[in-house]
Amino acid sequence: MPKKSVENTALRLKAILEVLAGQDPSAEKKTSRAEVLRQALEQVPLQGTEAELLASGVARGERALVTASTKLVKAGWILKEGRAGWSITPEGRSALSEFPDVNHLHAALSGSSHSAGAVTGAEVQSEAVLEEALTESDASAEPVARANGAHAEDHYEGPSFPQPSAVAVPGSFGNALGGTDWDPAAEAVQLGFDRSDELWKLSVDLPAGDYEFKAALNRGWGENYGQGAHFDGANYRLEHSGGPLTFLYDHATHTVVTKPDGL
Repeated sequence: MPKKSVENTALRLKAILEVLAGQDPSAEKKTSRAEVLRQALEQVPLQGTEAELLASGVARGERALVTASTKLVKAGWILKEGRAGWSITPEGRSALSEFPDVNHLHAALSGSSHSAGAVTGAEVQSEAVLEEALTESDASAEPVARANGAHAEDHYEGPSFPQPSAVAVPGSFGNALGGTDWDPAAEAVQLGFDRSDELWKLSVDLPAGDYEFKAALNRGWGENYGQGAHFDGANYRLEHSGGPLTFLYDHATHTVVTKPDGL
């Protein structure tokens, strides 16, 4: 990932902490994931290749930010609570106060230091930890061939961030695909995980028609995403002229896109 993009993502992670720190701790409703990301990207807009759309339909820089935000969770600085929204922890507030400089903040995030005065080589350290977090987000959709003919996936060590055990697209086309309408456990609407680009995919031959659907995780409705990647949101609407269709789900952003001509 270009150095400038790494620097921008570092600034956006700091912006996430600042947005969450501005919440009223006594408020019953926390800031939604979508609103946190919107404000962070508003403070540090996408530039150049960051604005390019990936196969999931999400901008490269936004997906990189969501992926990197897992570092904030692992550090114990923020909480992601699904429908309840995102919130900052006391440790996250302390980090903002103790490390006002973004390079020091991310050097601490890497676990290399616990005090601003003790940070050495902060710029190098912060860039290294962000590169580690974002490498998968910046990868191409196809496996990279090695000199000996092997592919990167031959040495696969697991996804770069936690994935659900199953993803489905239950909707009004279930019967047409040989299953049951709106059944998140139906095999006909289960997506498969493609580790080369960390997207969930399903290619089908769907009759022409107007349909609605959602993304449902783990074969149930407990966690589902609708239009705009909103948790338990409105149904996606699909006008299909008939023929091959591919669904793609990106768990980094909870977005579903469809490609009528397949991949």
